[in-house]
Amino acid sequence: MLTYADALARLAALELKPTTERLPLAEAAGRVVAEDIHLAGDQPPFDRATMDGYALCLKPETSAYAVKGVVYAGSSYPGTLQPGEAVRIMTGAPAPAGTTVVPHELSDRGEQIVIITDPKARAPGRNIAWRGEDGKAGAVLVSAGTRLTPLVLSVAAMAGATTVSVARAPRLALVTTGDEVGGSGPAGIIDSNGPFLTGFAAALGLSAFRAHAGDQAGMLRMTLSSAMDRAEVIVTTGGVSAGDKDLIPAVAAELGFKTVFHHVAIQPGKPVLVMQRDDRFLVGLPGNPVSVVATAHLILLPLLHRLLGEPAPKWLELPVTAPAINRGQRHQFLPAGFTQGGIAPIAWNGSGDLIAAAAGDGLIDLPVGAAYHPGHLARFLPYVGWQTGHVGQLPERPVKR
Repeated sequence: MLTYADALARLAALELKPTTERLPLAEAAGRVVAEDIHLAGDQPPFDRATMDGYALCLKPETSAYAVKGVVYAGSSYPGTLQPGEAVRIMTGAPAPAGTTVVPHELSDRGEQIVIITDPKARAPGRNIAWRGEDGKAGAVLVSAGTRLTPLVLSVAAMAGATTVSVARAPRLALVTTGDEVGGSGPAGIIDSNGPFLTGFAAALGLSAFRAHAGDQAGMLRMTLSSAMDRAEVIVTTGGVSAGDKDLIPAVAAELGFKTVFHHVAIQPGKPVLVMQRDDRFLVGLPGNPVSVVATAHLILLPLLHRLLGEPAPKWLELPVTAPAINRGQRHQFLPAGFTQGGIAPIAWNGSGDLIAAAAGDGLIDLPVGAAYHPGHLARFLPYVGWQTGHVGQLPERPVKR
């Protein structure tokens, strides 16, 4: 059986053909840049005053300066100041050549003559952001593979970009399976996997549609065939283990998909399946909800990042604040939450315990034999869509028998 590292290596070795499109910058929020964005001009574009005050052309041993005008942001001083002369200047305005800027509070704020009240303020080059000190024309300001978050979007605009080349976002088909899912009667269960995957896709800025197939090969074949016409990535839940009704591997093979890997030595989520047909992918997640949460982050997310031209998901390294021990034979990725000073595993009742998973903030990485005690560092992957300040709330739970 593959290790998780082997599974990631196989994903990395896949032949992918990401496509790109060019969009107006205003329409590209949340997309991933496909080409470097270069700074069109020096930033700042001129020597810029960083405070309201007076721009002085310094004269030795002189504290009184003749005020020759005023420079507002968006304007400039047309002449050349001589030693002993000054202009009033506003934050963001171009500083006349050879001047230093003294803030108002270190002067008597005169209209015709300004007296500098602090001799130390009469030092060359004070309170000026120099042309090009933030970045020189031609410098790479946004690298390919960067997602256009609100802040990065503003940086791209400052760089002078009006249109950007971005990765074309893959379309997702989310196919839940199983006669019991959404079924009526005492054996029916509520579908939580579909809503989770819909939100997962939305948090990544990806469009997705949902479908459901029962445990009949003909119905599953028709559903997957239709999904292939509408999406580049088909994500299924259930039907990938070893039961009589685990039909996805065989039906997908009939439709021309080739297995990249099937079964990974992880807990939860061992039956996870990845298949490929040309530029189409099928990611078969197990049916238990915590297995879906885990394998969506561990397997589906790295594939989607590759298709988007993004770096792999970033794991954090944080101290544990409660014991985290793997006594099993498989690599564990278990729900955990942020605590004061680090992270701690969430007590759970197995891969069907979605309530426990939702009480956490991400997955803690516990290799076979791991025995982390308070203060030990462990790898941690925040859930997709996790926001700063979120704290999971585990409800009161019945006592285990």
